[in-house]
Amino acid sequence: MSTDGPDLRASDAERERTATALREHYAAGRLDADELDERTDAAYAAKTVGELQALVTDLPPLPAAPPRPGHDPEREQAKARVLHRAGLWAVLVLAMVVIWAASGAGYFWPVWVMLGAGLRLGMVSWSELGPGAAQRRRLGRGSAARPRVAPPSPPPPPPPVLPDRPAASGPRAQAPPPGAQPPAGPGEQARGGSEQR
Repeated sequence: MSTDGPDLRASDAERERTATALREHYAAGRLDADELDERTDAAYAAKTVGELQALVTDLPPLPAAPPRPGHDPEREQAKARVLHRAGLWAVLVLAMVVIWAASGAGYFWPVWVMLGAGLRLGMVSWSELGPGAAQRRRLGRGSAARPRVAPPSPPPPPPPVLPDRPAASGPRAQAPPPGAQPPAGPGEQARGGSEQR
């Protein structure tokens, strides 16, 4: 089922998009003020998608909106990492304050944990978001470095293929018991016999 047929009823968002496009065409000089007023009134009064399309058929399509200036997805991820670490430190400090309160609320020793957490969080924030953080991310240095993914290990080499041996004729020789001398070959028996004499 088509969702943009000319006979379908137009939504408020579609009417607003058409009115915005008409204003941009007016700013580009394609419409004069009277035409803009007339077409904008018709856009807000339109009941169907076809009526909205008829208002812009003689106008060229608008260029795509340029990306937001300064939008850096890696910086957004760095901000998320800093917030995540800040949350972890906040939970740790809160736990120390609870332990301090439960132990009698004497000397406020959690202040040292707070100072350590603040220093560490400041260092991480500077590394992730401070000057040069984007370059460090590209070079893979410091805590601003992109997390490294280990390359997949190569598969193990296949086992060596041994050549087929011809089958031995006669009964199979049994393995000697542990500690026994292996049987001597024919040449060794002749030498052994001459040594005994």
